[in-house]
Amino acid sequence: MSCSNDDKLLDDKYVRGVRLTNNYAEKSNDYKFLRYILNDDYIITGVHKVEIKPGISKKEDSIAEKKEKSFEKKTKEKNKKIRKEVKKEIESDSIEIKYRRYHFIGLPEEITNQIVTLPKREGFERLIQQQEATLEILKEKLISREDAGGKVYKDIAIDYLVQIDNHLKFIEFYNERLYDAYLKLVIEAKQLDRSIEEEYNVVYGKINSSKVKDSVDVERLVVLEKKYTSHKELLKTLLDWNLKLEDFQNSIDDFKILKDRNIAETFEMYKNKTSQKEVIHYLEIRLADLFHNTIGSTE
Repeated sequence: MSCSNDDKLLDDKYVRGVRLTNNYAEKSNDYKFLRYILNDDYIITGVHKVEIKPGISKKEDSIAEKKEKSFEKKTKEKNKKIRKEVKKEIESDSIEIKYRRYHFIGLPEEITNQIVTLPKREGFERLIQQQEATLEILKEKLISREDAGGKVYKDIAIDYLVQIDNHLKFIEFYNERLYDAYLKLVIEAKQLDRSIEEEYNVVYGKINSSKVKDSVDVERLVVLEKKYTSHKELLKTLLDWNLKLEDFQNSIDDFKILKDRNIAETFEMYKNKTSQKEVIHYLEIRLADLFHNTIGSTE
């Protein structure tokens, strides 16, 4: 036990204190004090328990808190420095690629992920699946050169975008030739309709003007009548559809099936610079088949 006249704890005129030793208090974390109230003759008149941590502990706590704050500050500064270095490294590895309407900025891996989705986004994924291998080869090259970065990667990416642009030109060409084929089919259907009608009227007039009906003319008139009726139905369907270029650009249902079925063959003609006349004739036959099948399914 030890006595204390600590003014912070006791009034020196009326109070004296007795407490456990510092060593015991520090080890046991027991900071309990006994306050003895003394009269003028120094006779104990009362005892009170108090609990106060010694000043030395407060000082140690303050030092520990400062050390902890200092450590946290250094850690934050270190992490901030690391983030800056990583960001600087990423920025130094970034690539910018521009080609016509396409513009990409980022790491090679990020750019690859964006570029290889273009066939689907631009609407000619089916063509790639069916026939065209160029983009698939370039895709593999892009992926294999991502680590190389720089000009090596950029040149391959530009080659890919050139092919994308070529495919877009083909898709535009394909839709326009399909529309041309439709217009040609309508024009020819109208001409054929007039031709059949004229022939029918001639045979019909011949039969009516003859006293003796020719059996050959009668049979011919029956054939012409069926032909005329059938062709009128086809022409009506063509005119009722009233197709525009936008209908082929945004094709659905039967027209989408038609486009998918013939895209590879048309692309071959496009690459080989086949004349537009031949391409239109090829597509006109496919359209005519579609119209005839449509009429047949509604009968």
